[in-house]
Amino acid sequence: MNKMNEIDDNEIRVIGDGGGDRKRLPWWVWLLAGIAVVAVAVVVLQPKAANAPSPKPSGNAATQQADGTPSDIWLENTDAQLPSCTLVTDTLIDTIHLQIYTPYNAVPELHVGRIDTADSDIILAAMAADLRRDNGKIVGAFVLAGEPLSWGLSKKGYCAILDGRITLGMADNSPLFEQATEQGGYFFRQYPSVDAGTPVENRPENASFRRALCLLDGKVCIIGCTDRVLMNDFSATLVKLGVSEALFLVGGTADGWCRTADGSFIRFGSAWARNAKYMNHIVFRKQ
Repeated sequence: MNKMNEIDDNEIRVIGDGGGDRKRLPWWVWLLAGIAVVAVAVVVLQPKAANAPSPKPSGNAATQQADGTPSDIWLENTDAQLPSCTLVTDTLIDTIHLQIYTPYNAVPELHVGRIDTADSDIILAAMAADLRRDNGKIVGAFVLAGEPLSWGLSKKGYCAILDGRITLGMADNSPLFEQATEQGGYFFRQYPSVDAGTPVENRPENASFRRALCLLDGKVCIIGCTDRVLMNDFSATLVKLGVSEALFLVGGTADGWCRTADGSFIRFGSAWARNAKYMNHIVFRKQ
């Protein structure tokens, strides 16, 4: 037999005399073939959802910010073995003496105006945003229980408080300002100190007693120094301590205090003598 006439198992050959009119396939055959091609293309080009990373749980993480920065870490310090109180610890980093104030089982919020140090529900308080020298108003964006009191981006660091949880970050624009306004939360801006474990450089070059709101070992705390240091040196020291995020608070001799587990009242700084309408504190109240 002539091998030219044999048809291999994997071969497709059109049989005919090569002349005359060939039979046209029905229109519906072409339609089905087109649908099949489109279906195959969709399957091939579609991203594999099974391999896509799952979103982070909402327990301690917020959604991605609109400006593309990493998701914020939301914290609330809880410990069933402790009452609502502040633990005070001391440490020494490169000859700089640090005091760490860590509130437990407390709800953070902002307070504007004079504050009563005799209020036993407050276990930790420290002055938060700076005030302008010309008119005494708050510097930078500030939201008090959903009410914006000031606007401005002069300082890139921010603190937001929503639903009893707190987060710190650094961004030119943050959707958390609007979110705090819409949800009755709190927001203020200050100089950033540490961003993603890296010290942030700031221009002020005077040495002073520094204080910062920090994220340390998965806890929010306030860290101050008992030595006069430069802002940049203080930030570098916080990083060596292990701080991942930090926001400067009003330093110097600005007012602040805490209450420990045994009920002791500890004051850092000194009483604020000025009768400032917009004097403000970040406070942690007993749950």
